[in-house]
Order: sequence, then structure tokens, then C-alpha cells
Amino acid sequence: MTHVLQTPGPTRRMRRLWRLINGVLLRTAATTLICGFLSAALVRLSPGFGLEEAQLDARLSSGTQDALRHAHDEERNPAWFYVTYIRRIFTGDFGFSRSLNQPIRDLLAQRAPETVTLIGSGIVGAWLIALSLAIVPMFLHLPRLARGCTVFSGVSASIPAGGIALLLFRFGGSASLIMAVILFPRLYQYLRNLLHQAYGMPHVLLAKAKGLADHRILLAHVLRPTRAQLLALAAVSINMAFGAAVAIEAICDLPGIGQLAWKAALARDIPVLVSLTMIISLTTQTSNLVAEACSPTLRSRT
Repeated sequence: MTHVLQTPGPTRRMRRLWRLINGVLLRTAATTLICGFLSAALVRLSPGFGLEEAQLDARLSSGTQDALRHAHDEERNPAWFYVTYIRRIFTGDFGFSRSLNQPIRDLLAQRAPETVTLIGSGIVGAWLIALSLAIVPMFLHLPRLARGCTVFSGVSASIPAGGIALLLFRFGGSASLIMAVILFPRLYQYLRNLLHQAYGMPHVLLAKAKGLADHRILLAHVLRPTRAQLLALAAVSINMAFGAAVAIEAICDLPGIGQLAWKAALARDIPVLVSLTMIISLTTQTSNLVAEACSPTLRSRT
């Protein structure tokens, strides 16, 4: 009796792919909703919620004082507030910021370009620095320079993002340069390990033994086979840049999403913080999905 090895047909593959896509979409939506609710609950339970600085003004009338005290009544129950907030989102209404006295949708539209520009230029600069410090010592066969770059990267990684931003801003560094310096140590450590591993692969050693030029080995046998890992790292670097943007924009006084998050946190502005939390959660999950899509594990599952 002979057995025929059957491979999954196109229909079966499509069903498996749709199940995977539906699972990813469901997980993304659930995580975003949970993050938004946790943000609302944490702000509601934070010390000082519901207190307005204007209430300290003795010149205000009793009616104005009562209006200020009851301004946050609809936010005191985070579950009810969150349900009504989600309903408004589906109509395109992101709410109103009392602390900045503007619709949240207008705030996001005004500030998003500044943050996108900062993150984009910072990531490009960080990759240029990290690739240069990782490739040049290996390419020129300078082990001492490689050790020096590793020490420099380790020292930079041990300094908090706010400390680096304050230091560089004090000496006139631009926000894009600050972002690049904050990001590059984490990128460099991964790139150095990835390149070191790639240079030790048998096919690279064989190419060296055959006398292939160093630049051809780097481009064809080191960088090209690792392009999936590099793309995954590029996606993850977006998440790191979002975290650094809050400190950079607050210190450099840039009118971006990070500064908006900082001001909203100080003012306990629940609608703004919930909106930003959900946006950042979606961005983070999208970046993680891109990184996961580059891995062989996901490709084998489809």
C-alpha cells in the first residue's frame, strides 16, 4: 500500500490565513480597549483627581466654585465614562480637553506632524550611528575600536532618556539629535550581535577563504541574509522612539504628541490620556506585528 503525501491546498491555506488575521485583529482590538480603560481607571484613582487650580482663587463666586467642583462628575465612574467615550469615538468625536480648552481631534491633528517628524528623523539618525559603529570596526578589522564603541554604547544606554535630553539640550543639541543619541545604544547592541553572528557563518568564512572583497561579503552575505531581522528591529525602534518622545518634547518644548501627553498627565485630563493611550497602543501593536511578520515562525504558521 502506498501513501501519498498531501499538502494543504489553497483553500485550506486561505482559511488558515484568515483565522490568523482574525485572531490578530481581535487581539489588537481587545488590547487597545483594555489599555484605554486602564488608563482611565489609573487617572481616576490618582491623587489630586478632580481638583482644579482655579479653585484656589478666592475671588471666584460660590457658583463658579461649585461648577469647578462638579466639572469632573461624569469622569468619577471610569467604567461609565469609558463606555460613553467609546460610543463617541465611533461618531468621530474624541472628546474635549478642559485643560487645553480644545477638541482632542484638533489637538492630535495639530501636534501629530511634529512628533512624526521627530520620530522619523531620530530613527534615521540612530540607525546611521548604530550601523556605523557596528560595521566600521568589523569591516576594517579594528577590535580596539569595536571595544571602544561597545563601552560608549553601554555608557549611553545607562543614562536615562531625560538625562541625555537635558545634557544635549543644554549644549544646543537639536531634538532629532537627542532622539538619535537616546535610541542608538539599543540598536547598536542588537546590530553588533547580529553582525558578529553573521560574520561567523560558514558561507561567510568560505567567501573570505575564496578572497571575495570585503564590501561584497558585507552586502551580499551579511546584510542581505539578515534583512528580516533588520526590518523587525526597525519596527521595534518605532516603539522605543515613542517612549523617548515624551521626555524630549517636554524638555525641548516641542508642541507634539509627547508634550501633549505630559501636559495631560499633569492636569489629570482623562479624555486626552485615554485617546493617547489607545493611539499609542495601536501604534505599538502594529509595529510588533510588522516585527513578528518578519520572523520565520509566523511564516511557517501560514
